[in-house]
Amino acid sequence: MSKSPLARRLGTITAFALSIAATVAFAFSPATVSAATPDPLIDQQWGLADIGAAQVWSQSTGVGVTVAIIDGGSGPHADLDANLDPGQSIIEGNRTSGGADSSGSEGHGTEVAGIVAAVNGNGIGISGVAPNARILPIRVFEAGRPTSNSNDVALAVRFAVDAGARVINLSLGSDSEDSRITSAVAYAVSKNVLVVAAAGNEKDGNINPKWPAVDDNTIAVQAVDDNNKEAIFALHGDYIDLSAPGVSVMSTKTSVFTCNGITQPSGYGCDKVNGTSFAAPFVSGAAALLFSARPQITAAQVRFLLTSTAIDLGDPGKDTTFGAGLINLPAAFAALNIMFPMVNDPIITTLSRVGFLATGTAPTNAQSPQLQWFRCTAQGAVAAKKPTECTAINNAVALTYQMTVNDLGKFLRFGVRTTTAGVKSIVLSATSPRVNGVWLKVDGLLPGNTYTFGQLIGSPSKGIRSIKVVSGACFVKNSALVVRPNATECKIKVTISAKSPFPQLGFTAIFKITT
Repeated sequence: MSKSPLARRLGTITAFALSIAATVAFAFSPATVSAATPDPLIDQQWGLADIGAAQVWSQSTGVGVTVAIIDGGSGPHADLDANLDPGQSIIEGNRTSGGADSSGSEGHGTEVAGIVAAVNGNGIGISGVAPNARILPIRVFEAGRPTSNSNDVALAVRFAVDAGARVINLSLGSDSEDSRITSAVAYAVSKNVLVVAAAGNEKDGNINPKWPAVDDNTIAVQAVDDNNKEAIFALHGDYIDLSAPGVSVMSTKTSVFTCNGITQPSGYGCDKVNGTSFAAPFVSGAAALLFSARPQITAAQVRFLLTSTAIDLGDPGKDTTFGAGLINLPAAFAALNIMFPMVNDPIITTLSRVGFLATGTAPTNAQSPQLQWFRCTAQGAVAAKKPTECTAINNAVALTYQMTVNDLGKFLRFGVRTTTAGVKSIVLSATSPRVNGVWLKVDGLLPGNTYTFGQLIGSPSKGIRSIKVVSGACFVKNSALVVRPNATECKIKVTISAKSPFPQLGFTAIFKITT
């Protein structure tokens, strides 16, 4: 079944967790990881190795990216607390700030969060796929109640977007579409947020495709076991986009659990951690790594990288069991480095014209960069501190800056401030070319042709334009430049009279006549 609308009705939303032993409810930057005190259970995390997470941690660990977990609450947990934001509880439309932990629940949201962003290198437990990402827990399931109000989920999605999440994890779903959730997901996509949804688990013969995974705007995630075979509870359908580990996944728990029958340290386990609920956060964590590595990347580009580099597991190409295949982080990052080549220093791309945009590119590994544009009176190379001839431009703190008349005759720099281990630093790009208020709109002239001043001269100034021929086989007639048929070169002087807020503008140009 494709991701096309099914019958619309209000359905209960349940968490997608499944116990293999006993079926439970099928329910709806420099970036380096510290290895000084290894995580003792990381060797039992077959899922991390399966997707190649540790192989890309030298490039990204999720710094600066927030993943919203819309579930039954996440934490408190010693292996999560450092990465947990306060979050919010939304139950029957009632919002409670800071009440998004998993107290009183079975810990489903804590398990999901641990897969995404358990702390690495702290000497306890496990590591998440993106161990330095932030987790925004949003609780939509009450304690002892495995279903949620669809409107609460829709409100949670919108809250996550407005709170700054770049990835939203939905390890939940329903047999039917709810227009409020569909609308909320569309809102997320319109704001460049990636929405990851569990594809659903078969329980008691229920093989209906699951919403919102069916929605084209989500990435629907299938579960595989440690042999990369489809999980025994797998649903099929052409709505499935990707596959990820989802059987016996070691993660953070809310009490003492076992893994392969062996009792684990309190707060960890893999038995009963089965389901597409736990495959989805592998994809959410992978997306967080890509967003962190290149903050300028779009959600659509992250989706493309993950699906286009996946390991094909089933029939050639995208199929109804595995989608595009198993996420493959090393391949995704190889493609990312082609799409967005590494940048060591800030750079500016601009035509240096008043009214035009200048675009800055931050160093690839800048952690949580703060951006600032500067106006300078002299040229200069890349600088590790602000030159005295440069002044910060008020409110110019985005990747792009539209040049104004105040920049006329000046040079621009793009600055990036970062904080690493509490130490603040700044690096400024080399200067742009001098900002101009008048320019030529053509590169060459053709013999025998006539060009109006408007065709030749570009400027936001409203002053009167004039052209004087200095030399060559050209002449001015009726506010136009006429090129004689035998012309080989034409030297002209362009002038625009002063017109507030612009002074008099002008330059001299030499054209080689093309034939």
